[in-house]
Amino acid sequence: MFWYAVLVISWALWLPFADKTRWRELFPVSVLASLLAFFTDLLMYHDKLWEYDGGILTPILVNGFGIYIVITYLFIQWLPRQKTFWPMAAYWFVWNGVASLIEYIEIKTGHMAYHLWWNIGWSYVADTLLYYIFYQYHKAFQLERLSPKSPDTQ
Repeated sequence: MFWYAVLVISWALWLPFADKTRWRELFPVSVLASLLAFFTDLLMYHDKLWEYDGGILTPILVNGFGIYIVITYLFIQWLPRQKTFWPMAAYWFVWNGVASLIEYIEIKTGHMAYHLWWNIGWSYVADTLLYYIFYQYHKAFQLERLSPKSPDTQ
């Protein structure tokens, strides 16, 4: 039941907060996030750095089609206009906090467990790297050009 609630909450947050006019720009990055989530969660299922309750399929699908898509969509959507060091560092700090809070809730409710040397600190580092990858992917492919609001498309 927990995983289905997570899926519903994720998309319930996306509906009011997502800029749906920018979906062509934002969904490619979200799909990348989803694919990376599937890959790493499947890999960790075998290597056991972390695991989810409820078997392998439900949590991985819910995370891949819910949290990771929605969080990444909103992360890229709300990037600061001024992309200098301090605004971006503060922005990354906040979004890493959101990701860590979600994981903390999963750990405390018993729906996720760490093994071996993995802990919330390593998750924070991994989230930082992932957000950087998503930002660079978005920037490298100039996905903002796909947005109807972009001056390049008008």
